[in-house]
Amino acid sequence: MAWSSLSLTRVLLLGLLTRFAVADTDNKADSPQGGSADGLAYEEIQKVDIYTDNSTASAPQSPPVEGWWESKICSGDFCVYTNRRIAQGRGLVAVTKFEEFQKLERIEDHLNRGENKYLEDPVPFTTTEVLHKGPGLTATKAIRRGKSLLVASPVLIVHKSLFDQVPKKAERTRLLEAAISFLPDDTRTLFNTQRTTTGGRTSVEAILQAHPFEIDLGYATHKQTAEDHSRHYANYPEAAAFQHDCRPNVATHLDHAFALRATVARRVQPGEELTLTYVDPFLPRDERADWVKRHRGGAGGEAVEGGCPCRACSPPGGAKGEEAGVSEKRLKEILEIRAELRNHDSRKVDFKMIERFLKLYEEERLHVRLADAYELAAMNFNYLGDDKRAKKYADLAVQAGIVEGGAQSNDVVAMRIMAKDVKGHYSYRYTLKRQGQ
Repeated sequence: MAWSSLSLTRVLLLGLLTRFAVADTDNKADSPQGGSADGLAYEEIQKVDIYTDNSTASAPQSPPVEGWWESKICSGDFCVYTNRRIAQGRGLVAVTKFEEFQKLERIEDHLNRGENKYLEDPVPFTTTEVLHKGPGLTATKAIRRGKSLLVASPVLIVHKSLFDQVPKKAERTRLLEAAISFLPDDTRTLFNTQRTTTGGRTSVEAILQAHPFEIDLGYATHKQTAEDHSRHYANYPEAAAFQHDCRPNVATHLDHAFALRATVARRVQPGEELTLTYVDPFLPRDERADWVKRHRGGAGGEAVEGGCPCRACSPPGGAKGEEAGVSEKRLKEILEIRAELRNHDSRKVDFKMIERFLKLYEEERLHVRLADAYELAAMNFNYLGDDKRAKKYADLAVQAGIVEGGAQSNDVVAMRIMAKDVKGHYSYRYTLKRQGQ
């Protein structure tokens, strides 16, 4: 999953040099439907060269039109849709339902705003071999918290229901491999850097499961059921270069264009590995380790005790050692206190509990989730009438929220409002008033 097979210059130019595939207007008369005025086509492919094994496609396909194209390669409700002009020619392919494809068509202008670039030149990291993990990224210099590293638009989105509603893996593979074959050449090459492992060629399905970024296209005009949701896996090849850690130092969020942004969440020293978390960091250690073993065991690393090589899962002394036990106790206590702080009517919350909560976050190195902790601290300090500390942690919540969710996220906006007028905020002395003080 490293970028060693691509030069940095080539990656940086991705999305800038790719040429669009343009419809052959002379052939439109031969198709009963042809291409629409807005670049949408419904031409059916009678012969499609799709690779579904461990070999490489000898002749990847090119959609016959520029813009959105419905390939008619389907299984049940799921079909392959493409648009090679998205994000300045980087391209986007989707395996989804027709009504979801229509949503993508409507938001093309938003998708086109997705950027693809490293945010510092030269980049402050390099690809190295990481113990027990395989190829990963390590810092070449000290990087401060809040430093943006990269932004990347999705190249593949896949409806999450595909994996339940199309039970035959061969059928899912047929659709997924067809989708990848329609990407522009440079984008397809970049996507395929995720495939190489010590065990052979990784499937598209395994890549999605190992890097489970998710987008939601939102509700249609009709009421959708749980089975008719709009949740999709999204793939960002650049992110695959970051190895997993349950206590990472890099946070990610999706912006308004569904582009993924990676930002340093904890100061990084030269030679230190840069990591993301691909699993909920609040899950118990056994559940996190099991997920890593099942979905990232083939990522090029060697087997380790417990299934996950990160320090939180495999600390000195082993998964059954004293440090692992201390971490589990901290995590349990964090969840218990968090439940109290989220309960507006709790009578157990006091200054000591809030301070303990913040200390546990630091000790457990949950630096990619500090925004929620600071927001809870700000609110509860204000509930108890401590406006100075409420102001302090509201400001810290804004800073952390920008790292974890972007400057325009709802939580950042809410904390900015609170920080401007802590005593005028509804939360000021809330608990004291309810207790008649």
